[in-house]
Amino acid sequence: MELRSTSKWALRVLIILLLAALTVFAAWGCSRTEPAEPQDKEEAGEDTEGAAEEQETTVTLYFRYSADTQELLAPEERAVSGDPYLRAMQELIAGPAPDSQLYPVLPDTVQVLDIGVEDGICTVNVSKEILTDANQVGVSASGEWLALTAIANTLTQFAEVDKVKLLVEGVQSGMIEERFVEDFWGHMGLPEYLERNEDLIYSPPL
Repeated sequence: MELRSTSKWALRVLIILLLAALTVFAAWGCSRTEPAEPQDKEEAGEDTEGAAEEQETTVTLYFRYSADTQELLAPEERAVSGDPYLRAMQELIAGPAPDSQLYPVLPDTVQVLDIGVEDGICTVNVSKEILTDANQVGVSASGEWLALTAIANTLTQFAEVDKVKLLVEGVQSGMIEERFVEDFWGHMGLPEYLERNEDLIYSPPL
């Protein structure tokens, strides 16, 4: 009888221990940290898009260079971020670097009102200061030709741009503050399209 009672008691202890172990194991499983859910696809896409917009691009700008008795254009590279057409045009207007030996081709008061590319034509609309403040850079036949060519060469560096259509306050003709837009600076005049001209780019002697 004693042996049988001892066996029953041992069995009860074993069952109690097993139940306690199962309770501890269940509690441990519930307390585990759930894995972080993957980032929402739309949020991930927005982050990627924002990073792409801020990605830097190196653009080539063209400024006036005095070579002996000639007035030519010389390239200057600059890193920009954002819309490459807009930023290239804005940097061209801003002028050469402070330590550069080059000279500006456009008044730095000019604002880019709109710019876009369609069917190989880059249409850039600028403010009236390109006419009214032209004395900033010196009004002459060569200066006018260099300014227009600098715009063309700067924007046609992009493979998708063949020609440039320059608008002043949205037009290519008519009068703005007693100046005819089609006359531009009064020497060469404003053509319908500006085209790239490699002949005006300065090449240092070998």
